[in-house]
Amino acid sequence: MKFKIGDKVRFLNEKGEGTVTKIINKTTVGVTIEEGFEIPVVISELVTIFDEADIKPVYLKEPAEQPVPSYTSISETRKETPKGIYLALSPERANDISHSDFNLWLINHTVFHVVYVTSFLKSKGYELLDKGELKPFESKLIETIDRKNTDLLSTVKVDALLFDETKPFEHQSPVSEIIRIKAVKLYKENAFIENDFIPEKCLLVNVTDFQQDLYFQKPGASETDLSKLLFQKRSGTSPGKTSKPHRINNASFEMEIDLHIEELIDNYGGMSNAEIVIVQLRHFQQALDKAINEHYRSLTVIHGVGNGRLKQEVRAILTSMKMRFHDASYSKYGFGATEIVIG
Repeated sequence: MKFKIGDKVRFLNEKGEGTVTKIINKTTVGVTIEEGFEIPVVISELVTIFDEADIKPVYLKEPAEQPVPSYTSISETRKETPKGIYLALSPERANDISHSDFNLWLINHTVFHVVYVTSFLKSKGYELLDKGELKPFESKLIETIDRKNTDLLSTVKVDALLFDETKPFEHQSPVSEIIRIKAVKLYKENAFIENDFIPEKCLLVNVTDFQQDLYFQKPGASETDLSKLLFQKRSGTSPGKTSKPHRINNASFEMEIDLHIEELIDNYGGMSNAEIVIVQLRHFQQALDKAINEHYRSLTVIHGVGNGRLKQEVRAILTSMKMRFHDASYSKYGFGATEIVIG
């Protein structure tokens, strides 16, 4: 989606609106919010505010992106912070966050040793930020980010290996995650909270919480029990709604994406129907690109029945791309899904 200076925009997954006042590059624009601050925002995190009557079908074609974790906060009242690897941002000037530089921390809140590499995404690819090792339950300041360069935080890559150098241990899945921190968070004092890791209030992102489900230590569980449970798949489903761009169903490389708006973003109250459709089509295009690029056999799109507009838009895109598709299994989806034949 292209924006021009003067466009009124709304943040996805974040309350608030603003006006585009600067075109920074192909993927980032400057948005002036109600408080008068101009902040850099990734284009994919914005949607234009407009009247639905003015909207014509828009077929989005953007580069495929890997699903990325969004910001999550840890409750101050929680007695035990979930185990995992965290990124944390703490302002150097706590009394003037809007003009403060930020300290970037990497936190190992597990019973394992961690070998890590952190990187920023720049114009020519990922650039090394820091590498090293963290002991169990150790925190490390890895960089101080100048306020003028906070756009670097829009894409931070964290790779880590977990092991125990003192005794035999079970295999731990490697961590490789792309973290996206919304610039608007850096202007909100309530995003910075008390925590168990560093003395200052900070914004916390649990990297491993998005890699896979984590077991938390149960009352009375020993450290050995925890090491067996950590980073293994939880048998039940985790509470709350999360964005589910796609998932692999089986070894035949079948993919499924649910386009119901409540499955894609948390904060969609106040969005018009046209704005919702644009968000749904953006997620659909990203999943379709991934399915094609990674040679999946098929992609099933759950669009629901509704008034039929989303289904029409999805099928119009597929027709323009000359792709084969048909109604998905009625017994499983009813009339609310389309199956795309990839290869």
